[in-house]
Amino acid sequence: MEELSTRFIKTVLVLITVGIWVLIFQNAGLIPSAKKQVVVADSALRVTGEVDVANTVFIKGAVDANIESINGYSKFYKDPRTGEYYVIPMTDPYE
Repeated sequence: MEELSTRFIKTVLVLITVGIWVLIFQNAGLIPSAKKQVVVADSALRVTGEVDVANTVFIKGAVDANIESINGYSKFYKDPRTGEYYVIPMTDPYE
């Protein structure tokens, strides 16, 4: 009888130890988590790598869109489908 209770206690302690180490390895990033992570932030958030968005993203505040890096130094945009030119309204900070 005593051998049975000792074996049970050892088994429970081993399972607890394995569970703790699995949590440690998941937090370290060595084992991927089973469910997807949901991030809700009210302050600025820096994202590196890839992010899959399954729904709508709401952006609170201003978003910097550098037109010069997208379109070069031209204030005109040529539509590749129609060939028409459009003026991109932008202000020059050096004027």
